[in-house]
Amino acid sequence: MLVIGITGRACAGKNAYASVFASFGFPVVDVDTLGHAALEQSKEEIVQAFGSGILTDHSIDRRKLGQLVFSDSSKLKILESISHPKMVEACKGLIDEARQQDKAAIILNAALLGRMGLDVLCDHILFIQAPLLVRYGRAKGRERLTWKRFLARERAQKDINAVSLAGKIPVKILHNTRSRTLIHRQVATYCATIGLSISPQL
Repeated sequence: MLVIGITGRACAGKNAYASVFASFGFPVVDVDTLGHAALEQSKEEIVQAFGSGILTDHSIDRRKLGQLVFSDSSKLKILESISHPKMVEACKGLIDEARQQDKAAIILNAALLGRMGLDVLCDHILFIQAPLLVRYGRAKGRERLTWKRFLARERAQKDINAVSLAGKIPVKILHNTRSRTLIHRQVATYCATIGLSISPQL
């Protein structure tokens, strides 16, 4: 079974590529979603570290927490030290489950693939790129991010690049032109290149 990582900076279009893999019948792990669960599991520890100001209706407000940690690299490291180990263990469990089900491949969709150490679990990595202003437009529309906050996030993600992932694991860079047809074709071609048979789901 192949483990394929999809990564790239915020709003590069990773989910669009992951959805094509899903349409071909491959299980996809949304690592960001695992992060939501990890936050709730670690609520007490996170509140102790950052204060009750990150809560809304007794639950962790991800927007408030994000504003706090993306403006302070030391706080971001504290958060990651709390949440990342739980997320990595969850990924390992899902990979084992897919292997037991005799799946041909499983996809790990994770912006922080390298920072979390998930890259070492992968056989192949896809790095998704999109122009800065295109990504900002998506962030503004999706999360109402200001340019200043978007740049703060960019600085926090400066280690997310294809060069840092290059090594023993093959890394393929795909350019997201926002064309769904082209994204579908890129994924299909990539699967053929690595010898992965696809079976589109009806």
